[in-house]
Amino acid sequence: MSDTTANELCAPAAQNSRRPYLTALPGSWPWAVAFMLSLSALGLHFSPAFLVVVLSLVNRFNRNRYDFIIQITLLFGGFAITDSESLGLPTTYIVFLASLICAVLLRKTPVLKKAVWSWLAYTAALFVFAFISEETLPIQMGMLIGYCVFGYFAVPIASFAGKEFRFNDFCRALLPYAIILSIYYILDAFVLSGWVLVPRSHSWFEDFSAYYHLVWSPFSGFVVRKYPPGLYLLTLLLLPVVRMYRLRLWQWAIVLLALMSTQTFTFISGFLIFFFMFQKGVRRKLLVLGLGIAGVLGLYFVDASMAGKSDDFITVSPMRIYSSVNQFTQLNEAMDVDDMADFGSGRIGQAIPKLELLYNLGYQWKGLGFLNRFETSNPKFIIENEYYLDQSESIEVATNIEITALQALVNIGYIGLALHILFFIYTYWIVRKLPHRLYYLSVMLLFVWFGMAGFEGLIYPKGLIMVGLAFAVTYLSNKNAPDRNAG
Repeated sequence: MSDTTANELCAPAAQNSRRPYLTALPGSWPWAVAFMLSLSALGLHFSPAFLVVVLSLVNRFNRNRYDFIIQITLLFGGFAITDSESLGLPTTYIVFLASLICAVLLRKTPVLKKAVWSWLAYTAALFVFAFISEETLPIQMGMLIGYCVFGYFAVPIASFAGKEFRFNDFCRALLPYAIILSIYYILDAFVLSGWVLVPRSHSWFEDFSAYYHLVWSPFSGFVVRKYPPGLYLLTLLLLPVVRMYRLRLWQWAIVLLALMSTQTFTFISGFLIFFFMFQKGVRRKLLVLGLGIAGVLGLYFVDASMAGKSDDFITVSPMRIYSSVNQFTQLNEAMDVDDMADFGSGRIGQAIPKLELLYNLGYQWKGLGFLNRFETSNPKFIIENEYYLDQSESIEVATNIEITALQALVNIGYIGLALHILFFIYTYWIVRKLPHRLYYLSVMLLFVWFGMAGFEGLIYPKGLIMVGLAFAVTYLSNKNAPDRNAG
């Protein structure tokens, strides 16, 4: 498939009824497998694996830049496979510094110039909000820098300096990594019942998995809930699969089973909703909608049949479809603030006292700053949250809201939230005339949706790194074409 054809398929145009199957680039599977196994070993604190990671990055940079930008993205973001602790590196700071260096050194077209300057202005504005906060800047830096790593778009663009970029080759390069990560999730959740291949995914246990002390229960039949960050890579394939390629049945089975292993309704529903939204043609939309409704209804009743009460008397279900839908029924029947606080698995309860503090202090326009839930000690920002079921955790810093829009409001107030929204609207406006603009839009909207349940959104590093990569791909796919945004 030529890149021109790829452009036409991703742009608003008639869809080819016989789309090709998505296949990996020749010779990419061995490198993908070696790299992913090495990342898992690093996540398990097996330090010698870092040598394989470095060798892979060097080889891929020299021989296949598509593999390189995917691998460096996975290494920088961690995505539940590794983290700063297992790597022994402050990865968010490294990403920000690399982004800044690349953004400064890049030869800038008019489109890229707008992107770089708007990101620098947005970053400067965030620092202003940090400076006017009563919290000290060093304590704020962790979350503040996390807000700023959208600039990661400059890293893949710099990696392809002087090189041709083909959108369809990038999609084909993604496939092995997406399939491997999906298999990781399936094995960890259903077979190994632990934290082995995706060792740094969230766990409610205090024990952490390491190569010398694995936290697992293989072949026990116990299904572990694997939280979604490792599957964020799938967001980069959503639009290509909707509009350009077909997946084989075994690939669909792997991806869908991996999504189910997350047991996260907001994450799964995001893919379902946007898979429907980006279909072309009314007939196809209706077909996908009908199949989707039938599938979700079937899963809903299956999930409902297995639902039960947790130790704290909250209704839970294995796939979390029934329990998530049930929350909306409970919200409709809510009689008071205490009832509303339970909505969203208690997320509203997280937010209420923090928003009350924001208004009581009169900081609703500028926010409280980028407070650190572990390091902030200013008594002005310490609250008692009466809505937690576990009152042993009721004394906390006024941050850590799992609804990212509300978290941003607490951090930077209404003025900052407006700037935040306008910045991301502007990034789409910059590429609005490029053929692959919908690619960037699809990834960005997915993370906005995920943010409603606290999964990255557009204020945390993992989500911003993925959105930044999608912006870079959108730009690179058109970098050799005439710049129609020059005005």
